Amino acid sequence: MFNQNPNARLQHQLCELKLEERRVCSDIRHLVKNNTTIDFFKAKQLNTLKTGVKKKIRTVEAKIMPNIIA
Repeated sequence: MFNQNPNARLQHQLCELKLEERRVCSDIRHLVKNNTTIDFFKAKQLNTLKTGVKKKIRTVEAKIMPNIIA
């Protein structure tokens, strides 16, 4: 079903990316809440993952928005 309708496929992809963003933010929040010490590489990796997911979300939202407005 998702493969036939491009708009539905994009919405499905957006939902998956939002869940991934939520998971990454939850992981970061959990580390901060427990005052867990992590090395610089792990912190940089989490930050890169968070910004990468946000960038993908903006890209997918940009593809969906023209279809909603039209």
